[in-house]
Amino acid sequence: MNLPGLAQQLTMAPPFRKQLIKQPIDNPKKAAVACLFHEGIDFETFFYLIRRSTYPGIHSNQIGFPGGQIDSTDKSPWDAAKRELEEEIGISLKDVTLIKEITPLYIPPSRFLVNCFLSYTTGKTELMIDANEVQKVIPVSVYELLNANSGFSSQVGSNGVEVPIYNLSGNIVWGATAMMLAEIKSILSQVQN
Repeated sequence: MNLPGLAQQLTMAPPFRKQLIKQPIDNPKKAAVACLFHEGIDFETFFYLIRRSTYPGIHSNQIGFPGGQIDSTDKSPWDAAKRELEEEIGISLKDVTLIKEITPLYIPPSRFLVNCFLSYTTGKTELMIDANEVQKVIPVSVYELLNANSGFSSQVGSNGVEVPIYNLSGNIVWGATAMMLAEIKSILSQVQN
């Protein structure tokens, strides 16, 4: 299946982001995240979002996928995403299987080019949270994402501009994470049909 791509991601981008993404990317930092699907109660499929801990940085206290900067020890972006799953929420690497990579996304404020990987686990999902990096884990059902309506809020971000949001499991999701979720939602909708 073809990826919906940047066009779908941009449906959840604030207007100023659309202009910044079109600018040339000069030597971006590289990061990798994972959208990890797992079976929950009553055979319902879930994935994890996290609320990052508070720290001196641009993504402090934000909601996102488990993940982070690609290290020199990582053999590939996928290896980095798996490492981060284990470090941040304690998911065993042997239990994680790659499904597909979605369209990489550039985040202008932090200059990260992010690779996002769809993956799943069939292992037990007993989480061990690294409190230095993660404030809390937010399980979201695929059903909730597929039925989520986007809205707008000026209560997030630092510039008071209204940005597109999803409200998932009682949390406002915006920015790059909402953009990646827009593409994931589109992929899941195509698979469902």
